[in-house]
Amino acid sequence: RNRSLINSQDTNFSPRVGFAYSPTDRFVVRAGFGIFFGGLESIGGAPNPGFNYPFSFSSGFTAPACDATTNTCPTDGLTLATGFQDAINQGLQNFLSTPGLVGSQTQFRSSYSEQYNLSTQYAFSPTLSLTTGFVGNVSRRLTAFPDQNAPIGLVGPQDNSQNIRPFPGFGGSQFVAYEGVGSYNSGQVTLEKRNANGLYFLATYTYSHALDDTATPLNGGANTYRSALVVPIGYEYTNSDWDVRHRVTLNASYQLPFGKGRQYLNRGGFLNEVAGGWAADLVFVAQTGNPFTVSPNNSRANGANAARAILLHDPYATGGSADPSNAGTQCATKTKNINNWFNPCAFGNPRPSSDIPNTQTDSDPVGHPLDTLSAVLPYLGTARNQIYGPGYNRINMSVFKNFTTFESQYLQVRADIFNLFNTPAFGQPGNGGANDNSTGAPITSTRSLGAFTPNPRFFQLAAKYYF
Repeated sequence: RNRSLINSQDTNFSPRVGFAYSPTDRFVVRAGFGIFFGGLESIGGAPNPGFNYPFSFSSGFTAPACDATTNTCPTDGLTLATGFQDAINQGLQNFLSTPGLVGSQTQFRSSYSEQYNLSTQYAFSPTLSLTTGFVGNVSRRLTAFPDQNAPIGLVGPQDNSQNIRPFPGFGGSQFVAYEGVGSYNSGQVTLEKRNANGLYFLATYTYSHALDDTATPLNGGANTYRSALVVPIGYEYTNSDWDVRHRVTLNASYQLPFGKGRQYLNRGGFLNEVAGGWAADLVFVAQTGNPFTVSPNNSRANGANAARAILLHDPYATGGSADPSNAGTQCATKTKNINNWFNPCAFGNPRPSSDIPNTQTDSDPVGHPLDTLSAVLPYLGTARNQIYGPGYNRINMSVFKNFTTFESQYLQVRADIFNLFNTPAFGQPGNGGANDNSTGAPITSTRSLGAFTPNPRFFQLAAKYYF
């Protein structure tokens, strides 16, 4: 008997192949292809079947008039002494309404990517080379979280979409499916000078485009499908949250050619102490922004998990007139600034929920919701991530000097300058990037790069003794 909750996959096959060919001493061609499988990744509580009703449920301790001095903090009947026992004694169905369910496809299907690259490299000299390449991948069976108990369609503003769920007695489900797809393709150029005569640098440029239909589970965006049981997941295929079209980097190091062991003034003494041993490092990075979602500012239809504004023309062009569906919106006279990142007049709204008849509450007790793709899409707008936010650029620099002390030992005195030109790093427009199309999305926060938050310019002085 199979005691597992899901069936594992035991037939993954991941071939890899590559080659290199050098027609001349200065020129080489390389290529490679491989299939790489992922594991069964836990992204938190959502996929855990142990959270299923009736094995797990929750309730809130509401305290609108809590007074800490008199210890009067009313709750909904739960106490630390009794816990959930009183609720269980009454029967859980009397305590909970429309509980949610957690589930997964019975057959686990490993996520995988097909990765490929083709590059050429040419050596101009023994220390200088240029590499150009095409690098990409396609991802399949990505983890997605469609709501398998989502309403089968949309209903009017006075109707309850709960009535058109496949199982009306339950709420939405947290369901794990291996249905997502993604792709990444890029052109890359690298110019590298290996260390010679005190100079080293590595300069790169990447032009790329990343797309997917599942967003990023660990960022909380994978469940924002517009209507899981009406709109196929493929309609969410659009720019990835982490898509960056252009990126330039430069790493450089230069040792001044003066002092002992260098090209000029190769001797000790006073001049060596003053002019010798100096060096500098430079790190430069610049990239275009990440995409974000613009939301409509009208009412969302019941049963629509997410709705988005409709991009009509260039969002960064100024002036114009508001679309009739977005009437009353003031067009931006300037864009790409902290007050108006885009022109709200470039967007329109999907059809409002008021256009849907209230069939359940008016004349038909069962109702005829909008339950076809062609009927639903006008109320949902477009896929997410319609336009791009601010880019990012930064220069860090170090200047240091070595003082020889004894044999190979030396003292290094250095100054590190972070954000040399004090360039601001703007965050996404609006509230975390989700904003409506009536304001132009002012920028109210700085950029966050995971655990690293870019900071203003600052200096760091240090002395190190190497022995």
